[in-house]
Amino acid sequence: MLLSYLAIALYFAATFLLIRYFVINEIQHQQTIFLLVSLAIIVQSLTFSHFWSDKGIVFGLANSASFVAWLISVLLFLSSLSKPVHVLGILIYPLVAFTLAFSIAFPDTINKVIPINIALHVLLSITAYALLALAVCQSVLLNIQEKHLHARKINSFINKLPALQTIEALLFQILRIGFYLLTLSLLSGFIFVQDIFSQHLIHKTTLSIIAWIIFAILVFGRKVFGWRGKQAITSTQFGFGILVIAYFGSKFVLERLLT
Repeated sequence: MLLSYLAIALYFAATFLLIRYFVINEIQHQQTIFLLVSLAIIVQSLTFSHFWSDKGIVFGLANSASFVAWLISVLLFLSSLSKPVHVLGILIYPLVAFTLAFSIAFPDTINKVIPINIALHVLLSITAYALLALAVCQSVLLNIQEKHLHARKINSFINKLPALQTIEALLFQILRIGFYLLTLSLLSGFIFVQDIFSQHLIHKTTLSIIAWIIFAILVFGRKVFGWRGKQAITSTQFGFGILVIAYFGSKFVLERLLT
């Protein structure tokens, strides 16, 4: 638990420095932010040792939320080494800290175990969710930038952002990879999950397929018709919202309301 508190503090410290740079116009502490986020990711990864049990992986609502958030922060951190996306940390790092606080306040019980034989399906699903969550954060940033540019309200925050075309290109780059992984996740689910009806997974599967269709249309529309702007932003956020309901909504109902 002490490690979780330390990781929370490190994530908030990195967020504080990012806000001071992008919003308050203070000098950027790039090396300090890099160090804080690196330590936070390492410390949080050490908290995953309690996930393992003799029967499989303890992966209920709290643990899965914490792990997905951790993976999002890892992907953002790695992306920020070569792409101008570190501003997304203002949204993502507090979210990771919140999921850690949630896992402390409402820990999973030992009976929420996932067998090792479906670990590949779970890993693909989580990686897809993490990438698509990054895309949603990117779409929020794109929306803010578009509104300010159209209204000609250019402040220091907008000035420090990459060009609109750069943010949009990154959004679709992340979306495509997340969509491909979501496709593999759904295919592996049909292979590894024996009976979706007896496991109360039919609603989760249905919602996931609906989300997949939305992302498929968006990726196809971008490639063929050059969709951009508001279409991309709305579709990305709507599709991810359905995925969140499918995975975490299902877990919340089954694990917290019906037990």
